[in-house]
Amino acid sequence: MDLSSFLSATTFPPPGPLPPHDDADVPLLVRRAQGAPGAPVWPGLFPRPPAKLARLLLSSRGYFPAASVLAAAQNAYPTDAPRAPRANRVYDAHDAFACALVHPGLGPAVRAALVEATIGAEAPERGWRSRRKSFALFRWAAEHGHLDRSLLSAPLAERVEKEPPRGPKRPTLDPHPQGARGALACFAAVWPRFRQRLVSERKHESWFDYPGIADMGRTHAYACTSGCNAPWVQGVFDAMEHVLVHGDGEAQNLVVVGLMEAVQGWAYRAGEAGNRYEAKLGPHAAKAWADLIEGWTGDGIRTLDAWRRKA
Repeated sequence: MDLSSFLSATTFPPPGPLPPHDDADVPLLVRRAQGAPGAPVWPGLFPRPPAKLARLLLSSRGYFPAASVLAAAQNAYPTDAPRAPRANRVYDAHDAFACALVHPGLGPAVRAALVEATIGAEAPERGWRSRRKSFALFRWAAEHGHLDRSLLSAPLAERVEKEPPRGPKRPTLDPHPQGARGALACFAAVWPRFRQRLVSERKHESWFDYPGIADMGRTHAYACTSGCNAPWVQGVFDAMEHVLVHGDGEAQNLVVVGLMEAVQGWAYRAGEAGNRYEAKLGPHAAKAWADLIEGWTGDGIRTLDAWRRKA
């Protein structure tokens, strides 16, 4: 692959080895890099693949100081925890990690130690997408001779040829949710931001179960029907189904009266968007939803469309 094709790639890590380049290409690479490894791109955006690839080539030439590249890689990931506040999350860490793995000023032992600290057994917790990308960079570097496998721990050396985890672990739900607290714990397990809110408001004694879950339900409905495909969106549907199947009467009532009643008025007025939400419900949730509509509108009216036709 020539330099032009390499810099036009839309994936990171690159699809192959680093292409040949010389001193005459440095001004072009500096313009494309838009900053040093790990730095955001003005006005605060994370770098796109062409910028990351240009930084990678510059780093492979030793253009950036070795100490600054290593420091950027070492400090890139620890704050990228799945429950960190949005303002503290890191979205541009991967190019710093990759640049350190190709920098000629960082010896094989330093690179191996960086890999262990970033994705080894004692590495800080991170989200699965972030770890998956780190493993992809790790395997790319090993495949193209930027890492000495003999210096890696046995578990990491074995994983050079293996795929990283492909998705988040399925949250563990209380097998028999009891009361409103048990139901809320199921939703908190699948939706990190809701869990943060629940903990915060309980701490300040400002949480109320039914208004809180009603607000949560509306937020979830908006996300679902706007096309959000984050894991928590389906997780909330799964939690609804779980509570209705395994929870006690109080837990089920919180879902039906607290969540579903709050969403149904919006879904009725939302037309096709409301229908899309209705179609996502699991079998037990769909029955509870239909029973609720029938209770409002009369015998035999069990869907949003039927409700609208009657109106």
